[in-house]
Amino acid sequence: MSGLTICMYGAASNRIDPKYVDAVEAFGREIALKGYRLIYGGGSSGLMGACARGVISEGGTVIGVTPHFLHVMEPVFEECTETIRTESMAMRKQVMEENADAFVIVPGGIGTYDEFFQTLTLKDLGRHHKPIVLYNIDGYFQPTIDLIRTGIEEGFINGHVALAFSVANSLEDVFRQIEEEIAQASETEETEA
Repeated sequence: MSGLTICMYGAASNRIDPKYVDAVEAFGREIALKGYRLIYGGGSSGLMGACARGVISEGGTVIGVTPHFLHVMEPVFEECTETIRTESMAMRKQVMEENADAFVIVPGGIGTYDEFFQTLTLKDLGRHHKPIVLYNIDGYFQPTIDLIRTGIEEGFINGHVALAFSVANSLEDVFRQIEEEIAQASETEETEA
């Protein structure tokens, strides 16, 4: 599975507990150690910057995707291996979606939730079949998981949406879930061929 490109969605804020920063920087290091690439929003702050720093610290590849106008609010990580500039937030997401083999969502704010739900919706609509993993550091995503469960129980969300993403409570779980889902998808494609 070498050569996978992992898309990470996460916080740009620097006002967050260091436990999240440390966990996401370790996630970035592991991306590089596994020989994978990172594609992300290109920022140098918050969990975005932490992940990119982790990848770079182990000699990995970082592809940053950022709209032209955003650099004022969200400084660009200068050590990106490649920086792709887009005209809009929508184009930024499209570039990341098209170039990723899997999506990992780490704690974040409204932008992160937008990215997660768009990616989840596209998977539910059959526009992609890539793994989506919520990295549930210190239980951060439990309210989100409960929200989706309530939506399913009340009939607002189709039950199969619960199968369209997975929840990882440890770094090992993140990569295990990605690798298992990609391996299963490859087996299915071979069987159908």
